[in-house]
Amino acid sequence: MAIGSHIIPRFYLEQFATPSKRRNAPGRVWVYQKDHESDERATTVQGFERGYFGFVRPDGTLDESLETRLAKVEGDCQDTLVSARSALFDLRSASRRNTLALYAAMLFCRATQRRKHNEKNWTKVRTQFDALLNDNAFIAELCRDFTNKHRAELTPERLTKVLTKVCEGLNLPSATRNSFVEELFDSAEPIKELLLKKPWQIWRAPDGVEFVTSDNPLVTFMPYGNGLLNPGHGFRKDGVVAAFPLAPNACLAMGVPGSESVVLDTEAVTRVNEVVVQLCDRFVYSKTFSEDIHNLVDELGGNKKYGESAFVPLGIVVPTVKDFLRQYLGLD
Repeated sequence: MAIGSHIIPRFYLEQFATPSKRRNAPGRVWVYQKDHESDERATTVQGFERGYFGFVRPDGTLDESLETRLAKVEGDCQDTLVSARSALFDLRSASRRNTLALYAAMLFCRATQRRKHNEKNWTKVRTQFDALLNDNAFIAELCRDFTNKHRAELTPERLTKVLTKVCEGLNLPSATRNSFVEELFDSAEPIKELLLKKPWQIWRAPDGVEFVTSDNPLVTFMPYGNGLLNPGHGFRKDGVVAAFPLAPNACLAMGVPGSESVVLDTEAVTRVNEVVVQLCDRFVYSKTFSEDIHNLVDELGGNKKYGESAFVPLGIVVPTVKDFLRQYLGLD
């Protein structure tokens, strides 16, 4: 049986949960979902999916060694995650910053909304490859150009055979899953480095107000002068702030110069929560039930989609399969 994985780590959700009165029992967190009744659930069952980080081997068996690597990252960060919300936390500690930045980046990269976007991209690639196999004129052109440039014969029959094998691999049910899993750490590393270059600040909520989090807890926004926040910009963009809720009373802000700790007013916390709600995939979490959050999720929950209306790489042109093949074969 596949390992049961938490898409969002249980330990992270526990920071937003009401602790159980029973020893070693899971805490309970309020869960909000668009057009659903809000309810309180145990952290052990929320965001739980078997084999989420499994890699399918060529023989069809499931390799879940990545789960061990992820568990180590999570374990290394637990102490830092808890201490980061304390007034005594040292934001200048290189080791603490590195650990927390990697943790936040990993949670961003493993989120279901990013996985769904990956699946859409693979569908596009498969569609293009299927069409390519029936484009005899283009295959003949590739072979002619390759032969002329490299002085080595490439026949349409040989190229078609290679492309057919590639296409068969792309159409395997495991292909999409494997690409997501394989790229997880590679995708997180550059985001971590970008976060480390930003000035850090801990935002604290005033009494009676709470930060919420979601199934996509690392969010970004561009602040407007009137206090409004425009969500979902890329981490590289100048002026972008990345926010990572740590607990109901604390949120790590990356990209804000100034003192290391600031108490926000109620309006500012509400604005941050709006960004979290808009960039969630399905679920938003809070420690205390809030009718305002329930209504906000129904109104704005997940209305910014990864790769569509948020985190869109501006100025980067993704090559078509035809363009990629020409480049791969060393052609113009």
